[in-house]
Amino acid sequence: MLIFITVRSYFRLKNAFYSNKKIQEEIIYVFDQEKVNTRGETFDGEFTWDFVHKVKENKDWFLIYQSKTTMNMIPKKYFTKSQIQELRNLIQKNNVKAKLRND
Repeated sequence: MLIFITVRSYFRLKNAFYSNKKIQEEIIYVFDQEKVNTRGETFDGEFTWDFVHKVKENKDWFLIYQSKTTMNMIPKKYFTKSQIQELRNLIQKNNVKAKLRND
């Protein structure tokens, strides 16, 4: 049963990725004290920190949840160490529920 759930989840995510052209685009994020701006090849958007449901940070990614099921996946490989710390500070200053790393 566990294998079935894992396999089903994989194929659902794969299908969602390939059916949504926006998430396949290169996305540029700009973070400031009040909001997060997003820009892709075919869209521009923004959301304020108070609309962020939660943030999870793991070794390679920041996962910014706008709801329980919708998130922005931001790869950390494009950040310097100081930029990672600045983003952590922004998240904390805006009182966003978060699980952040300490490194």
